[in-house]
Amino acid sequence: MRLWNMLLILSIIGFTFYLFLPVLKPFLIGAFFAIAAQKPARIMQKKLSISEQTAVFFALCSVASLFLFILLIIGFVGARTAAHLTSVIPKYKDIIVLNIEETIQTISAALSDQQKENVIFFIETMSDSAVTIAGQYAESWLLSGTAFFLRIPGAASEIIVAVLSAFFIARDGRRIIRLIPALVHERILLAISYFVTAVQSFMTAQIILFIITFAAASGGFFLLRYPHAIEVAFLAAIADLIPLLGSSLLFIPWMAFSALTGQYMAAILLAILYVVLVIMRQLLEPKLVSGAIGLHPLAVLFSAFAGLTFFGAAGMVSGPLLLLACQSIYRSGLTQLLFIKR
Repeated sequence: MRLWNMLLILSIIGFTFYLFLPVLKPFLIGAFFAIAAQKPARIMQKKLSISEQTAVFFALCSVASLFLFILLIIGFVGARTAAHLTSVIPKYKDIIVLNIEETIQTISAALSDQQKENVIFFIETMSDSAVTIAGQYAESWLLSGTAFFLRIPGAASEIIVAVLSAFFIARDGRRIIRLIPALVHERILLAISYFVTAVQSFMTAQIILFIITFAAASGGFFLLRYPHAIEVAFLAAIADLIPLLGSSLLFIPWMAFSALTGQYMAAILLAILYVVLVIMRQLLEPKLVSGAIGLHPLAVLFSAFAGLTFFGAAGMVSGPLLLLACQSIYRSGLTQLLFIKR
C-alpha cells in the first residue's frame, strides 16, 4: 500500500512539474547556472579574498560567457555550412539526374522504350524534388538558427528572471534550503551534491568523447583531402553528442549525396570513416559515460527519446539531466522519507 502511495505522490509531482514547466523554466535555467558557478565562486573567494556576493557575480559571468561563446561558435560554423549547402546543392541537380539516368539505362536493358521513358521521367521528378527538399532543409536550418538568435531579445523577461534567480540561488541557496526541516534539507543538499558530481562526470566524459571524435574526424578528412576539414570535423563531433542521431545526422546525407553525384569512392570512404567513428564511440561511451554516472546506456537512450517526445529537440539534453536528477534524489534518500511512519 505504501508503495502505491509513493507512486501516486511521484506521479502527482511529475504531472505538476510538467504542467508548471513554462513558469519554472527560467528558474531551472538559473539553478543550472548557479550550480555550475558554485565551485568557481568558492575558488575565487578563497584565492582573491573577495566577498561571497562578488565571487558569485564574477563566477556567473564567467560561466555564462563560456556557454554563450560555445553557442556562438556552433551557430557560426553551422550557419556557414548551411549557407554553403544552400548555394552548392542546386548546382548538382543535373549531375544527379545524369548519373541516375545512366544507372537506369545500364540495368534496364530488358525494359521497353516506353517503360524506360516512364522510369526516367519518374527519376527526374524525384531528383528535382530531392534537390529542392535538400535545399529547403539547409535553408530552413539556417533560418531556424537565425530565428533562435532573433528570439533572444523577445525572451528578455525570461532571461532577466533566469539571471536574477541564478544569482540568488548561487548566493543564498544553502540558506534557503536550511529553512526546510533538518531531516529533509540534509538530504536535499546530499541530492544536489550527487547531481553536481554526476553532471560534472557526464560533461567530462562528453568532452573527452568530443575531443576524440574531433581528432579522429579531422584526421580522416585530412587524409581524404576534403576542404574545410576542421569545420566539418567540428560539426561531426558536435552532431555525435546528440543522442539517438549522432554523427549519422551529417554522414548519411553526405554519403547519399556523394553517391548520387557519381562520387562513389568518396561515398565509400565516408562510410568507412563513419563506421570507424560509430564503433569507436560505442566502445568508449559505456566506459566513460555509464561508468562515470552509474547509468546504463539504455536508460540514457530512453530518457533522451522521452525528452525528445515531450519537450522537442531540447529534451534530448534535458531528458538525461532529469534522469540524473531523479537518480540523485533516490540516492540521497529523499524518496525513502515517504516510507517513514509519522
